Amino acid sequence: MKINLAKTNYKKLKVVQINGGYNILKKLNSMGIFEGAFIEKITSYHHGPVIVKVMNSQLAIGRGMAEKIIVEEMS
Repeated sequence: MKINLAKTNYKKLKVVQINGGYNILKKLNSMGIFEGAFIEKITSYHHGPVIVKVMNSQLAIGRGMAEKIIVEEMS
């Protein structure tokens, strides 16, 4: 599922795929978001950015970029 559709405050989400070109992959990789990474969705609204926690940092990702991140919920 896309990260903007995942439940809020779900403890572990695993990035399984990023549907984007070289520039998006490079940008997300520099933020610590890549295939196989574990992240946590903090919050998102109907409009605006999606806030995620990567390692010990909170990041705001634009909605368009967030829709390209495919995650699966981990237990």
